[in-house]
Amino acid sequence: MILIIIGGINFFSSISRFDNAKMLDKGVKQVAILIVSFVVFGMSIKAGNIIYKIVSKPVFRLFILIISLSVFLAIAYIPSESLFPTINGGKGWVHIGPLSIQVPEIFKVPFIMVLASIFARGKDDKKEFPYIKNFFSVFFYTLIFFITITFCLKDMGTAIHYIMIACFIIFLSDIPNKVVFPAFFGLLASIPVLLYIFLNTLSGYKLDRVKAFLDGILHGNYTREDAYQIYQSLIAFGTGGILGKGFGNGVQKYNYIPEVETDFAIATYAEETGFIGMFIVLFLFFSLFVLIMGVANNAKNYFSKYLVGGIAGYFITQVIINIGVAIGLIPVFGIPLPFISSGGSSLLAISMAMGLVIYVNNTQTLK
Repeated sequence: MILIIIGGINFFSSISRFDNAKMLDKGVKQVAILIVSFVVFGMSIKAGNIIYKIVSKPVFRLFILIISLSVFLAIAYIPSESLFPTINGGKGWVHIGPLSIQVPEIFKVPFIMVLASIFARGKDDKKEFPYIKNFFSVFFYTLIFFITITFCLKDMGTAIHYIMIACFIIFLSDIPNKVVFPAFFGLLASIPVLLYIFLNTLSGYKLDRVKAFLDGILHGNYTREDAYQIYQSLIAFGTGGILGKGFGNGVQKYNYIPEVETDFAIATYAEETGFIGMFIVLFLFFSLFVLIMGVANNAKNYFSKYLVGGIAGYFITQVIINIGVAIGLIPVFGIPLPFISSGGSSLLAISMAMGLVIYVNNTQTLK
């Protein structure tokens, strides 16, 4: 709730540059998103028992795979820009009247449920289930989602977030370290080769973004047109100082930083609240992560442990990606900041996830 209040205050500061009519329009939409998100949050808690019984069944995995692939492919290949618009070079959006929903964002929660059900199978019934089979099952589902979102929907940022969620759950699982760590270090060792292949397969603005990131991180050079957002974001962080410029006094929101209410919302917040404000919000994010992991640790069954642990990973990796992008440590991905960015799809997904955490905490944990 504190993070949502901070996000709301930051949002209204960000839109203060507009005239009253546009401010009212944006404000009404954001309030509507918050109301719907609270409804989704409450429904996840109240209907948690029904959801819990459905998602823990093996058939649920196949159902989610078929539904997600069908929806993703329909969005990618049905030629209707009014219904399935292309935004910033990527697909994934469904536009119905005044509503725009980013479908891959919503599917992150069912994806976590699928991985949790894979790792939990057999454990609560004291049945032996080969961990290597679980590993390859998770690898299969993650690969399908990654390929579909990257190559069909052209949204590599969201696809990478799916991989990070999967990696987090794998580290929480019972797969021995002797398997996990060699695989992890093998992946690290292959990064130069993967990076070479990656750069040679990219084209257009995505390649320019990666080149701008490398130029900035290696040489401190943000003069490229493609590095404009990062350059202005770093100015916002730097000029915020210790205490910030004060609410509403930031200047980067005046058309210097695009997407200032969504993907770069933290830049306006840093400029207006400074180091102290950033310390507070990072402390709140870390505290919420620790609380969620506490629920996972105290869960009575393995499915609850992996489900809540996966939600913790989903939440904290999204925070790391968004803030990492804003300070130039990660290439620009269109990933919103939980509770702070104005993205409706992200808030709906995180509200659903938090409702499930509360349900598990209330009914499925050791008291």
